[in-house]
Amino acid sequence: MHGGVGLITFTDHATPASEPSAGDQPVVQPDSPQPELSVIVVTHNRSQLALDTLEAAFTAAGELSTEWFVVDSGSIDGTPEAIEDARPELEVERLANVGFAAANNVALARASGRYVLLLNPDCVVLEGDFRTLIEALDARPEIGVASVIQVGPSGDLQHSIRHYPSARLALGEALALDRCFKRGRWREEDTTVRRYDRVGSVDWLVGAFLIARADAVREVGFLDERFFLYAEELDWCYRFRQAGWDVCHIPAMTVTHHTSGNVRADLMAQLSYAKVLFARKHYGRLQVAAIRVSIATRHGVRALIARLLSARGSGWRSRADVEQHALAVVLGRADPPFGGTRL
Repeated sequence: MHGGVGLITFTDHATPASEPSAGDQPVVQPDSPQPELSVIVVTHNRSQLALDTLEAAFTAAGELSTEWFVVDSGSIDGTPEAIEDARPELEVERLANVGFAAANNVALARASGRYVLLLNPDCVVLEGDFRTLIEALDARPEIGVASVIQVGPSGDLQHSIRHYPSARLALGEALALDRCFKRGRWREEDTTVRRYDRVGSVDWLVGAFLIARADAVREVGFLDERFFLYAEELDWCYRFRQAGWDVCHIPAMTVTHHTSGNVRADLMAQLSYAKVLFARKHYGRLQVAAIRVSIATRHGVRALIARLLSARGSGWRSRADVEQHALAVVLGRADPPFGGTRL
């Protein structure tokens, strides 16, 4: 199989539960060898960027034995049709907007490659190829999940290596200590440039590009669908580590991650909700309370500052509303933006 959809038949799968195991495995036809890599792309609007992502990924695959899964999660701009027009060999699976984790799980349940790649539809391969990355992973069988160098559209390094959430880091954000001390102990992001130039174990990795060993996925399970958006990769990396697998940054490739700079009320609230949800799943009560208070303090302080500056323009008033909505979600006074139970 070269840069197309593999000739593979699958057992029936229902939609995975909130934290599913791998369950039944795909059945590979006798005349169809196991692919080296299963590439999974979950799309949601932004059709041209999704097309750029896929074209660059096909180029990076080269002659590597690869299977492709494109799952659309509720696009309303014709993204599935645009992809099928550009790549007739791909059949896009159309879903409602079920969330990033759930949409990836649909494909994970069907993937049969030795490795699986979760590739954001805004993540374009800039340098390197998948074969080189897989060779690096094969040389380190202890690695369960990994990522590569991520840069912004202007070429600036994105700090994709992250530390586990803690009350200290949340307090650093609340008091803006993370901005005052760029290399200090108050930042979730690891800003040490040399760490991005070498292979190294990390706590967790930004999920725009995550490649996982299929054997490890079978042990760890799929993404937890309670994380509709954000922190699903944090939770996954944490579970890989808990299961004894290494989580690594491997600078064998460079990708351009086209993040959006817009501050949306629902997304900011979802991010904070996801952080508390992760803490409640994995940490003790005191640490959960400390993280929750610190995150609430952050939103409260920023809402107050924005209100004080609101006379300068509507932008500050809008920012105050965004921060207040996130505060209400974190305090359990409002529902999370994309479903789930109140905190």
